[in-house]
Amino acid sequence: MAQGGEQEVRDGDRSRGTGLRVFGTNPEQPDEGRIFVWTKMGWFERIEVQSGAVAFTPIARSESELRELVSRDNPSFDLVQLSGQYRKMVSREFSEQSPSYRDSPEYSHEDPSEKDSQQYHQHD
Repeated sequence: MAQGGEQEVRDGDRSRGTGLRVFGTNPEQPDEGRIFVWTKMGWFERIEVQSGAVAFTPIARSESELRELVSRDNPSFDLVQLSGQYRKMVSREFSEQSPSYRDSPEYSHEDPSEKDSQQYHQHD
């Protein structure tokens, strides 16, 4: 992989807690490459079947494990963080299909410490 892609992935791993991060192997035509979603739960690969249905399957627990898996498939692949409408679409698909992710603190727009504080004050 090119070093630029490695830096992109490392930056994604350092951003734990910022929500979903979407990476692909073909930034010009994302549908033609592989798509990966990073969350605190690990890395997931977006799989689209012929019917158009989309699924996300766990693929790696760390950036180095993902990089190794991707390079085994094709050493010339480079992971690049995707943005714009494609990232939004993949994020929405992942959130809709992963109820456990929607229930996790990283998906919430609330600060968990504020929620605990509010519950504590309600008992006063």
